Amino acid sequence: MSAHTAERASEERGDAGQRSAAGFIHMLKTPGALRLIASLFVLELGSAMTTVGLPLLVIRQYGIGLEAGATLAVRFLPNILLGPLAGQIVDRRDPRKVAMTAALASGLIAALFPFTTAMWQIQALALAIGVGYMFSFPATMALRPHVIPQGSELEGNGLIVAAERIPKLLGPALAGVTAAGLGLNALFGVEAVTAAGAALLLVGLPRAARAVAAGPADTATSRDGRANWLAIWVRSLVQGAASLTRMVRGDARLASLTLTAFTYMIALGLGRTFLASYAWEHFAGVPAMFGYLLAAMGFGGAVGAVVAARFRGWNQGLVYLLGNVLEGLCWVALCVAGNAVVALALLFVAGVFESIASVVYFAEVQKRLPVELNGRYYATLVPLSDVFLVVGTTVGGAAAAVGVAWSGILVGAAMALPVAVLAVPLVAGARKPAAAAA
Repeated sequence: MSAHTAERASEERGDAGQRSAAGFIHMLKTPGALRLIASLFVLELGSAMTTVGLPLLVIRQYGIGLEAGATLAVRFLPNILLGPLAGQIVDRRDPRKVAMTAALASGLIAALFPFTTAMWQIQALALAIGVGYMFSFPATMALRPHVIPQGSELEGNGLIVAAERIPKLLGPALAGVTAAGLGLNALFGVEAVTAAGAALLLVGLPRAARAVAAGPADTATSRDGRANWLAIWVRSLVQGAASLTRMVRGDARLASLTLTAFTYMIALGLGRTFLASYAWEHFAGVPAMFGYLLAAMGFGGAVGAVVAARFRGWNQGLVYLLGNVLEGLCWVALCVAGNAVVALALLFVAGVFESIASVVYFAEVQKRLPVELNGRYYATLVPLSDVFLVVGTTVGGAAAAVGVAWSGILVGAAMALPVAVLAVPLVAGARKPAAAAA
């Protein structure tokens, strides 16, 4: 590389860093964005503490068994079965009000866990919390274009990803301290408080514009003119995948991002079972190693969410491609890492790459998808993603039984190979108007 080329590259990196810093400063001066990010942070913090408390509550009262496992998994059912309906409701309502209502309802439900006296009551409450999440996530995603200034998508979504990742690191630690000092039941009271705080933070947001009114082909109405939600729900289940296809078909990169989001969920499911088996087999003398590994990846995720904006000047499809491939290589490298420090370092780096890819994904979807379709896109994507997550978790259990090393290789392949196959549309994918989908 010539001296002139090296100097020019250094200047470009400096310009990118300056633009990134300016973008973050701009975000800090945007009250609406800060309120949304803070709301998401405190909501996720309370949820992370309940994620620790609920299994402990079930095990303490009813022991470990198939029924207990089903109780912990029941929270995913509403989103898998009814997620598209949530998108329809978010489309027709102010997403700010939907997010506030869902947060308050989830907090109230969580506060009821200590008063249960039977397993079916815990299951019913867990199911209800799943319904709240089904609405809160697409509503939050739909609010982003209204509060994140144009041109600051990377910084805004980077802070949003950080607000999701950091609670997953802090929540379990705070849960341990709270349970030790105040008792297990206090964890559910904390979520009630954080949910109320999250809802209050949304009060100051500007009123989000309602999506374009649906036409006759998109809305089922009863004779008195009210929406027939049952008919909408049935049609949403049938047409969910087709609707998602219509939303992304005009944009090669957006379609590729969406496809690889599904394959990544398979990899995530594989990784969960692999990491537990890996910690048990390689670090049996360190009982908390599984938690340490998760914390290392969570810490890396928080760092990656912040540094992602420094790659603004890069081709974003290429950044997404490299993030997934390099993360996959980190998981494969775990198979030969017999040292705890090396394993923690690898998962920290994997978390950085995963978070950078996630920021790019969210930012590209926000830039490429019409504002009025954001809620419906995520409400359709997430239920389908949960199906792939269940598939990955199931296959991961079988793979770990064959061998932990093979399981790790499978995780890396599931992360890296799909994006490698779609490298051309990811890197060179042209952006086309999505008016037809709207």
